[in-house]
Amino acid sequence: MGSILLNPCQPFFSHTILAPLKKHKLHHHASKNRFQCNNINRTSSFNYRSSASVPLHELPSASFDEYIEDKGRVIRSIFSEKTASQQLNEEEWRVKMTPMEALFLKCHPVIHITAKCKSEAHEYPPEIPHHITKFLEVQITKVEFPDLNVDYIPQNLNINAKGSLYLEKKGMHNWMKNHLDINLNLAFPSLLAWVPDLVLQGILQSVLKSYVDDINNGFAVRLLGDYNSFKRNKSKSFK
Repeated sequence: MGSILLNPCQPFFSHTILAPLKKHKLHHHASKNRFQCNNINRTSSFNYRSSASVPLHELPSASFDEYIEDKGRVIRSIFSEKTASQQLNEEEWRVKMTPMEALFLKCHPVIHITAKCKSEAHEYPPEIPHHITKFLEVQITKVEFPDLNVDYIPQNLNINAKGSLYLEKKGMHNWMKNHLDINLNLAFPSLLAWVPDLVLQGILQSVLKSYVDDINNGFAVRLLGDYNSFKRNKSKSFK
């Protein structure tokens, strides 16, 4: 997974701060992002937080609230077409991610996702304004490496990753908004003890940033395109 370029015809407001080991910083425009990866005693922690806004034209006959009710459709739009998703029950999906390659290893990570629509203000997290009529909460609950030898699977892997998606109306303008908050901790497998810490840290940061960039691209570009398709189909049904 390489860097993703946004559609130049679609405005996207985002600001990313990347803090790798050499304190290199990347800056884009407007919204809040924070990306940091730390390594202590052969363990590593990954923390990422972002907020983004994309202008959106909503039709009364194809409301954004109605669109996000189709949770499976939204998940398929957020993740790249190169991934594969499987619905497990009403609120849970299994997504086979694009392959990751590091050193001599290659695997397809699998993530488990829950998705829920909420419309009661008392259930909203602090970052969601109470006047929002509905929002979609997405959470990664588990990460698996089914095609990786057990001796190379990261140890003590804990992940807390949440995303939210909603429409905010300000006067005559509508903004599709999303928030993403990821915290991950793991210990490197003992069979990789021969690899220097700085190398492992750089590989981890590169892989995770690549996945995060693609998810952000899904929110900003693929999801918007799919909503436009949803609007067109709704318009045809009303003719």
